[in-house]
Amino acid sequence: MRAMSISVNRATAEQRLREAWEQTTDVRVKLPAKIIELVQHVMRAPDVTYKYILVTGLLAKVAEPRVHPRALQAGSSLEEAYDARSLCHNVVVPFEKEHGNLFGLSNEPFLNKPARHPEHDKNNPQLRNKRLASYVHDVLEWAHRAGADEVFSALVHVLRLGRERAATKKQAAVAAEQNLERMIEFVREFLQETDGGVRLQAVWGALVELLDPEAKVIVHPPTQANAFAGVAGDVEVFAEGQLVSATECKHRALTAEDVRHGLKKATEPERRPLQYLFVCGAGIAQGQEKEVHEAVVEGSQLVDVALINIFEEIHPLARMLGPHRRAIFGQKVVELLERMHRPEAANEAAELWNRLEE
Repeated sequence: MRAMSISVNRATAEQRLREAWEQTTDVRVKLPAKIIELVQHVMRAPDVTYKYILVTGLLAKVAEPRVHPRALQAGSSLEEAYDARSLCHNVVVPFEKEHGNLFGLSNEPFLNKPARHPEHDKNNPQLRNKRLASYVHDVLEWAHRAGADEVFSALVHVLRLGRERAATKKQAAVAAEQNLERMIEFVREFLQETDGGVRLQAVWGALVELLDPEAKVIVHPPTQANAFAGVAGDVEVFAEGQLVSATECKHRALTAEDVRHGLKKATEPERRPLQYLFVCGAGIAQGQEKEVHEAVVEGSQLVDVALINIFEEIHPLARMLGPHRRAIFGQKVVELLERMHRPEAANEAAELWNRLEE
C-alpha cells in the first residue's frame, strides 16, 4: 500500500526560512553535541548536494511538522512523504541567491544524482559518498523524532554555517564601462595556471553563457566528462532541450588523440551535438599538426568542428560580448568555479578581477 503524501505550504516555508535566518547571529546553539558535529561535517564538505538535502529536509519539517524529512519525492514509501525537489528549487534556491553562497549556488541541486531517489537512505548502494550520506541520514532521522524547537534550532545552525561559508567567498565586482582590455588581461593572467584544466573550462563556459544567454549551458568538472556516460564534452550547450554544441577544453597542447576521442563521443547517436569545439591553451602538440588536421577533416563529415586557441581568439570573443556583458565576465567565471566546487580558484579569480579595476 502506498504511503500518503502531503504538501508543504510554500509561503509558510519562506516565512520560517526568513525567521531562521534572522536568528543566525545568535551564537547559542541548543542542539545535541552529536547533531552539531554531523551538521558541521556536511556543511564543511565540498559536496554541495548533501547540503541542499539537509537544509530542505529540516525546512520541510519546520514548515510542516508531519512530513518525513528524509523523503525526497512524494512517491516515497516513507510515511508523510513530500516533494522535496519543489521545495528546494522554489524556496531554498531563490533564498540562497539573495543571501550569498550558502550551500553552493546550484540552480537545480535536486537534479544531481544523490537527490534523484524517492528518499534519502544511507544504505542506498547508488550513493557514492557513504560518509556524507550517513551524516545527512542520521540528522534527518533525528529531526523526524525531535521536538519542533530543536528542529528549528538545527535549521538555524545550518543557515549560520552557510552564512559563515558565504563570508569566506570573495565576490567579483561589476567592471567599469571601459572594460575590453581588462577582460583580455584577466583571461591571459588567470590562465597562466591550469588547476587541472578547470580555469580554462570556467573561462570558456563564461564566454558561452554570456554570448548565448537563452541557452542552457552546463560546465562539467574536469574529471566528470569521462566519468559519466552521456556527457559529450566539458561544456555542453542546449537549446530547446537539444544538445547543439559541445566543447572539449585542453589547457595543454592539443593532440590528435584528443581530437579523435572527442569526436568519437560527438558522433554517438544518443549524445550527438550539431557542433563540436576543441578549445586549447597551448596550441597543437608539436609534430602532430598534420594528424590533427586530418582528424578534424574526417570528423567534419559528421559534425561541425573547430579548433580554438583561447589566447589567439580572446580579442574577437571579448569584442563580441560588448561592454555590458564584459562587465560581469569576472562574476560569471567565479560563479562557474564555485559550481565546480573549486573555491580557491574562485577566490583567486575574484581577487584578480577586482585588482585589474584598480
